[in-house]
Amino acid sequence: MAARGRVQGFQATDSPLESARFARRVRRYELGTGDGSLMIDAIREERPDLAIVRIPTDRAELVTDLAALGGQFVLGDCRVVYTRDNVDRGRTAGKSSRGFRLRPSTSTDGPLLDVMVERIFAGYRTHYATNPQLASFPVTDGYKEWARAHMGDGERRCLIAELDGEPCAFTTVQVNAEAGVVVLNGVLPQHRGRGVYRDLLRATIDAFIDAGAGATVIATQIDNRAVQRVWVTEGFTLTTSQYTIHINFIH
Repeated sequence: MAARGRVQGFQATDSPLESARFARRVRRYELGTGDGSLMIDAIREERPDLAIVRIPTDRAELVTDLAALGGQFVLGDCRVVYTRDNVDRGRTAGKSSRGFRLRPSTSTDGPLLDVMVERIFAGYRTHYATNPQLASFPVTDGYKEWARAHMGDGERRCLIAELDGEPCAFTTVQVNAEAGVVVLNGVLPQHRGRGVYRDLLRATIDAFIDAGAGATVIATQIDNRAVQRVWVTEGFTLTTSQYTIHINFIH
């Protein structure tokens, strides 16, 4: 079962990469503005090995119902989503470093991306870390898979930033006419504090505009405040906040 529930106000999709990585069936659920009881009924009926559920923070009353489904309940994180209106805001002020450029990844960039992911996200905590069944899995393994899965020239893309010819950051995105979504991005530790992240963000936004995307969407955990300060100064506004919840139906 690939997807269901869109017309009922929630999305439900299998997650093949996570299922393979964690050796269990992982299914993701995300509630929009619909009836939360319909999503909860779907989780109860489908009962995957691991349900990763996102609900709006203003629907916190659903936490009790989710906890009552019978699995091991884990509160993962609070996720915030920011959006920039590319049509209204227009292009950015451009790069601040003359030596900065953003290029598409090539078929030979896989090993480079693996190294960058290891260095950028070493010690980084995500909602997986709060789940005792998943805490032993290195988060960087999953991020490597995501980065490599976005190497191409379709809606999924991986872009590598260079500073004076040296790789310094990367971003993975999904882009169409409606919006460009930043899936994963980061700056190598030795290049932080030099304005590289702002250059990366601006270059990504302008790439979305060039592709005809009417908005830029980006998300992070609520306690990752440094990047949110940059987003606000680049024309983003907070549009959504969500709780990420894991329900382990196998132990």
